[in-house]
Amino acid sequence: MTFQSKRAWRLQEFAAHGGNVNCLALGPKKARLMATGGEDRKVNLWTIGSPTVTLSLSGHTSGIDCVGFDESEEHVVAGSASGTIKLWNIDKAQVVRTLSGHKANISALSFHTYGKFLASGSLDTNVRLWDTRRQGCICTYKGHGGRINCLKFSPDGKWIVTGSEDGTVKMWDLGTSKVIQEFKQHSAGVSCLQFHPCEFLLATGSADKTVKFWDLETFDLVSTTNTEAKPIRQIVYDPKGDALFSGAEDSLRVYGWEPARVYDSLCIFWGKVADMTVQSNQLIGASYQHTNVAVWVVDIGKLKPFNGDATPLVEASESVPPLAAPTQAPSSRPTAPASQPPSKPAPAQPAAPVKHEPMKRTPPKQRKNLQHWEQKGPTQEPRYGQMGEANVAANALGKISLLDNQPEQTVTESDFLKSAAGGHRGVRDNLEARLRNLQYVRTVWSKGDLKQALEVAISLDDQGITVDILQVIQSRPAIWDLHICTIVLPALRTLFHSKHENHLFVACSTLKHIIKSFGQLIKDNLNAPPVGNIDITREERYKKCHLCHQQIANISREITRHSGAQGKLGSAIREIIKISESFY
Repeated sequence: MTFQSKRAWRLQEFAAHGGNVNCLALGPKKARLMATGGEDRKVNLWTIGSPTVTLSLSGHTSGIDCVGFDESEEHVVAGSASGTIKLWNIDKAQVVRTLSGHKANISALSFHTYGKFLASGSLDTNVRLWDTRRQGCICTYKGHGGRINCLKFSPDGKWIVTGSEDGTVKMWDLGTSKVIQEFKQHSAGVSCLQFHPCEFLLATGSADKTVKFWDLETFDLVSTTNTEAKPIRQIVYDPKGDALFSGAEDSLRVYGWEPARVYDSLCIFWGKVADMTVQSNQLIGASYQHTNVAVWVVDIGKLKPFNGDATPLVEASESVPPLAAPTQAPSSRPTAPASQPPSKPAPAQPAAPVKHEPMKRTPPKQRKNLQHWEQKGPTQEPRYGQMGEANVAANALGKISLLDNQPEQTVTESDFLKSAAGGHRGVRDNLEARLRNLQYVRTVWSKGDLKQALEVAISLDDQGITVDILQVIQSRPAIWDLHICTIVLPALRTLFHSKHENHLFVACSTLKHIIKSFGQLIKDNLNAPPVGNIDITREERYKKCHLCHQQIANISREITRHSGAQGKLGSAIREIIKISESFY
């Protein structure tokens, strides 16, 4: 698939595991290696560009929830749903260490800058520091109130920063094992974080759909991006530290931070993007969905500000423009016509949005390499709670006062169109999500596996998708068999609880088709169960018939509550009740 004049494209997509994929990681050295972990309890290693597994590692007794590489890509580590961590030597394909101590799923892993130490975060809300040489836990860090979603060591190896589902970011001093700073400004779980490669700057991404930038000398908030349409899943700086890339479910944005601004944006339907890295002027992103993994490539040289144009698309106080949906044919990214500039705000408004002034720090251009991280620590004793509840409350009061001071205004045509556009964006997001799901089901179906396509469609937990697929297969009676009935009937039971009349109509017509086409076969098999000689085919058919009979009975008991419905729906419900009664 090609996006926006080959600025981004999907390099490959393949089935990575026998069960669902839960996690993946790209090699930090050259981004040529990828590790994936799945419900099949295996860790698979892949060479980027090849759909053939390079190495498959086993040893865990439960699903793999987190994977990672050390800096040299000599070792791969994986944490499981049982709380166990295993470390493998890649060349020898052998388990080097098994680390136990967490009481729940491993959710985050990170190697120390010098590779001999490992940090792990868990659903049990604790962070543990391990010495991989001694196979022991050095320290346990407690204080978060939710799952640890992400953690990283600072480039100089003196700190570890953790982000949690409780919305907080904590900075721990490895020497004292104490919290030296806590950032609480995110309003939802923190999903990712990154240290700037040259400056004392930290970026954090969150499910509240924003990225925040923090000064690590003063521990102040530098800036916050505008709210995106979807939660932030991954962030990464370019190697020189000129910009930050932010990946959401269906987009990639390029951010600056003093002040917060959007340099560029791309519409990329990569779904659960789980890792991003920058190598050779290309951004490599990897995502997963069910059993499949996809690798994406973005040509950074064609994005602002790397193409020589540093003009931002959006300043800090402006709203983020909606992303244009990609087309099948290559096309250049649409830009706003110069003849239609945005309307300016009325000059009479006295209030202005609260803006964070740029921090008075050494300009980035004077910090060209990592030596500043290695030679310098914090310039002063960290002031705990510097941006605490008082400042948060003040900001909240400031926002309320801005709203209270607005004069009453009549609704203009422009206001009406803006309001309508806001509603349309929500509808558009829902339709785009449904389109992505349908395209995934179509991909599975095109491989000739109808049963798996049905299972995938139903597992997406989207009744609209289920109804769409049922309407398609109803028009093709030749593809039906007892196995398909066993897949479809549980979904029908769910549809009969829907509040949408169309869903109930489709559920009625599908159940009617199943009973009329397979009702007699089901009754005949139940009345003559297999006996005597072993007949595997007959036994399997009997089991499917027995399962269908139970499912139809469960549905029949539940749909009687709709018997009082009026109009065509009521007639359809009463007809299906009558048919199901004759079935018994």
